[in-house]
Amino acid sequence: MSEAKKNVERTRSIFEEMDRTGSFQPLLDALADDASYKLSLPVGTPLSGEFRGRDSITGYFERLDEVLDVLEVNTRDFVGNGDQVIVLGDEQFVVRKTGKRCTSEFAFVLEFREGLIAQVRVIEDLSGVVEAFAAPSAARVSRAS
Repeated sequence: MSEAKKNVERTRSIFEEMDRTGSFQPLLDALADDASYKLSLPVGTPLSGEFRGRDSITGYFERLDEVLDVLEVNTRDFVGNGDQVIVLGDEQFVVRKTGKRCTSEFAFVLEFREGLIAQVRVIEDLSGVVEAFAAPSAARVSRAS
């Protein structure tokens, strides 16, 4: 089996185990010690920024549980190309601060190195999170745009 197929199967297994257990631990267990994790999320929320290393990424997931109540995650496609795997899907969540329910499509881009995840990039519409943590005047301006 090619390395690309192995990476797709690793990724599929991680996502299935997270779905089965309701825990992010399977992803955390698959990370390289120096892994990085970043969302397409502007500065200003507890989830913004790039998280480097296991401890920092674990802290991100702890904050995630404080910010969002994830209701459902659906993965549709796992596409591999060498050391990269792209996961396409959608999720429903509630932003705890506002009670706003959101539905969003996502793309996870995972980069593998020696069988471990070295980098994760999440591309997703998280405007509900941004809105919850925006200054009141900024939130009014963005709604008027």
